Amino acid sequence: MNVGEITDEPMREALVEAESALDDGDYVRCVRQCVVAYCRLIEVRPDMIISPRLAHSSAPPQSAGSRGTALGGVGTGAPRPWPSDHGVRFAMEEGHKPSLTFAKERFTLSEAATYFEYTLDMVLRSQRAS
Repeated sequence: MNVGEITDEPMREALVEAESALDDGDYVRCVRQCVVAYCRLIEVRPDMIISPRLAHSSAPPQSAGSRGTALGGVGTGAPRPWPSDHGVRFAMEEGHKPSLTFAKERFTLSEAATYFEYTLDMVLRSQRAS
């Protein structure tokens, strides 16, 4: 996976910044830039949202036009939901826009790397799925 493959300029810029911050050991800045990129992704491609309730379900994937996931979220190799258990919580309530909120102000290398890898993977998946 390579940040240079991202075609959406705002997402690429945010993930270039996130990767640089990760390399520099600035994990908070890395996570913040991942949130910027992911917010852009779910704004332009809401079908890329992986619902936490479907992630461990055996229910069939929803269609691309519905809220939830066009990519499934079940099975081997399927994308998983936003990793809310690492300090940035994802919420999606009926009738409201999805939101990401920070549950803490400091992040470890592994947390920052998790958010970076997740966001990059989802952005690249969105390009392949379009």
